[in-house]
Amino acid sequence: MKKVLIFLFLYSSLCFAQIIQPKIEKLENNFFQITTSVLIENITPEQAREKAVLEACKITIEQVSGIEITGRTSLIQAESDNKITIDHFSKLTNQTSNGIILEKEIIKEENIIKNNLIYKTVTLKIKVGKQTGEKDPYFNIEATLNKDYFQNGEEIQIQIISSKDCYITVFNICSNDSVYVIFPNLYRKDNFLKSNEIFILPNEQDKIKGISFPVNLLSEKEEDTEMIKIIATKENFNFASSYSFSAYRTYKSALNDFYHQIIKIPRDEMEEIDILYYIYK
Repeated sequence: MKKVLIFLFLYSSLCFAQIIQPKIEKLENNFFQITTSVLIENITPEQAREKAVLEACKITIEQVSGIEITGRTSLIQAESDNKITIDHFSKLTNQTSNGIILEKEIIKEENIIKNNLIYKTVTLKIKVGKQTGEKDPYFNIEATLNKDYFQNGEEIQIQIISSKDCYITVFNICSNDSVYVIFPNLYRKDNFLKSNEIFILPNEQDKIKGISFPVNLLSEKEEDTEMIKIIATKENFNFASSYSFSAYRTYKSALNDFYHQIIKIPRDEMEEIDILYYIYK
């Protein structure tokens, strides 16, 4: 198995040794401009750019929309010839705020030398979408996978529990920016979950029917990271209504369209959780 590096980043400008105080400038149409910098030390310039972009997104959401809980994002990056794309996961992982990064563009980047140290400085144009309402403190969900690391073809099983009655939608987000609704599905449509009741996907009845969720590497990848994203809503929200039907007999959407759907749901009406997992040959 290839080595896997797990980076845990706190929501703090100190994490990335900023040489400038990040400053946000408000533009038109919910766009903002922000400049951040990262020390290039024991990392490549490309990794420094990724960190600077991630930090810019975090700071923008914090200042524009407000952060609610936790200050941590987990990124998984594999050491291989076929590198894992982690950029879109940085937008989604632990999205515990009432704001979402809808668009972003690097408009300037440069290396700056200060006190014999080299910093990567990046200026971004970011568009933030904001949900209405505030988090319901009594509405929480927990979820686990049967494994963190899967060999290509192995099957995923998901366990979920909620503090309130809700409707569950389970998404599989791939590194090619595709989003699949794996539950509810054609074979199991009832997605209502009672409070404190354990939900398992697939359960024993699903398995008898032949329902399973094997992981599959994209054709060009030798290893990859994907995400299971679970959204619980107080009212039944049909995400699949605007999705196309895929070759896997489930509903598929582009990642950016998925962001715009989430924005429509009031924050106090939903709860979410993200689980990253790693696939290898």
